Amino acid sequence: MINCLVVDDEPLAREAIINYINRVPDLHLAGECENAIQAMQEVRLNKVDLIFLDIEMPEIDGISFLHSIKNIPGVILTTAYRDYAVDAFDLDVIDFLLKPISFDRFLKAINKFYQNLETLKPQSTASSKAKTINVKADRKTYKIELSKIQYFESLKDYVKIVCDDETIVTHENISNYDEVLQNDGFIRIHRSFLIAKNRVQSFDAETVYINAKELPISRTYKLGVLARLEE
Repeated sequence: MINCLVVDDEPLAREAIINYINRVPDLHLAGECENAIQAMQEVRLNKVDLIFLDIEMPEIDGISFLHSIKNIPGVILTTAYRDYAVDAFDLDVIDFLLKPISFDRFLKAINKFYQNLETLKPQSTASSKAKTINVKADRKTYKIELSKIQYFESLKDYVKIVCDDETIVTHENISNYDEVLQNDGFIRIHRSFLIAKNRVQSFDAETVYINAKELPISRTYKLGVLARLEE
């Protein structure tokens, strides 16, 4: 299920997107906001996978909002102004929808979101059956075996993937990796860290140790993390 947040200062525009969300079985409305300040609260407190974000809003516009938050989920921008298209894709958003938005165009944007998730899903190689993920970095696509990954670290708009033999930095959101790898032995211990459970050498109530690296366990994730580590 994809948790969607609709952010727009126009009630009719929010209503149109919400109606489209309700027509797609895999989408779930996590919330709606009429300004960026409310949206910041929603993103901080709740699990949001995809934001439908208006650009022209009072006080804080959509572009400024994106620059102000960490661990940005998938974003589809909505606006009545075509001139924002260049700024939109510089931010590496999933799509840019020009109002009024048709349902067909909405579905195309959703398909782009699914395609983005698909590149992160673990795959099995025919020869070794080792699960891998595709990671885009340095204008290339790397196939990384999950068994070689120690942990992921969020670096604002990027994610650092620390492996046994290399470290790769990709323009991605750590929440996307958390979404697709939670059933493959990876645990979110902090908003900035996702770790491979089988690479943990020791841990206490505040810290996980992987190859002498100390990684913090945040209060938000603490109970769930300790329960999984003690299994």
